[in-house]
Amino acid sequence: MIDFRAEKKLARLHDPRQGFLLTEVEAEVRYHPLTGESARICHFSLRVSPPVDLEAMVAGSVAGCPFCPGQLAAITPRFPDDLVPGGRLERGAAAVFPNLFPYDDVSGIAVLCAEHFHPMGAIPARLIVDGLTAARDFTHLVAPQFAARAAYGIVTWNYMPPAGGTQVHPHMQVVVTTTPGNAVARLLAASDAYATRTGRSFSADLLDAERGGARWIGEAGRLAWLVPFAPIGVLGDAMAVFRGRSSITELDDGDIAAFAASLTRILAGFATRGLWSFNLSLLPDRLDAAGDRHWLTAHLVPRLWLNPRLHVSDASHFQLLLGERFAMLRPEAVAAGLRPFFAA
Repeated sequence: MIDFRAEKKLARLHDPRQGFLLTEVEAEVRYHPLTGESARICHFSLRVSPPVDLEAMVAGSVAGCPFCPGQLAAITPRFPDDLVPGGRLERGAAAVFPNLFPYDDVSGIAVLCAEHFHPMGAIPARLIVDGLTAARDFTHLVAPQFAARAAYGIVTWNYMPPAGGTQVHPHMQVVVTTTPGNAVARLLAASDAYATRTGRSFSADLLDAERGGARWIGEAGRLAWLVPFAPIGVLGDAMAVFRGRSSITELDDGDIAAFAASLTRILAGFATRGLWSFNLSLLPDRLDAAGDRHWLTAHLVPRLWLNPRLHVSDASHFQLLLGERFAMLRPEAVAAGLRPFFAA
């Protein structure tokens, strides 16, 4: 029932690299199988991220880091006790406290560990477990504040500067909100339309259609990893679907542990191409959702500077002004490269 629609594009040019021989260069436009949004896949010479001086970047970011031990308790804010008893919520090495520059009514930051830096390809699973457990429990705790309104628990991770991370120290954003953003709103509206048209769940049908195919990475328990047909990231992306779970509050400890273990392997796979930064977002249904309208989905998008000397971003007019995804690698090739890491 799912339509994986694509259109080939063919440009003709006299290529100076081939003595100005008349050449045809292929591109492709794909359409998201649920929302219909377009994604453009273009030929480009970049296959790995250009190198950067990470050591210097990390060393220069330590002084004054608000999330390091000795600083966090002294200079980060606290929630009112009627919202979070004690002002901060701690799970393992992770701590959730208010964002000093909040995005919403309930806008938290989850600092994941005491260590100032972990390379993208070697992030410990326990760091992710502590962070997501803290995010889940924080969302549970504050959800009664929204009892009369439809609320959503949004968790995002902007890791390192290309992804919008203003601090090197690993941290996530945890927001409980009645306005979850355009991407979630589009997904849920399209999921409703799909269910009305077919009588089925798009999330379930997507996994059935992709399982074992060219974009499939693997699955463990209720967790399935694949590469989206309509890509988001310039050098690839991946998504994880929590079968039968609609929001972070429904995840049990086993779900979180399985996700953390597999995410570290996926990140290690991307890191072999020189990638060192990423965005991760967990896109949920409402906290009070019932049924299988939309299963909680984690989208992972590696980020990079196309030219580190000039700090050239990987986001351009395509994404920001035309609202179109843009990629330089085919999803099928990305999945083939990630499968061995997932299975390791």
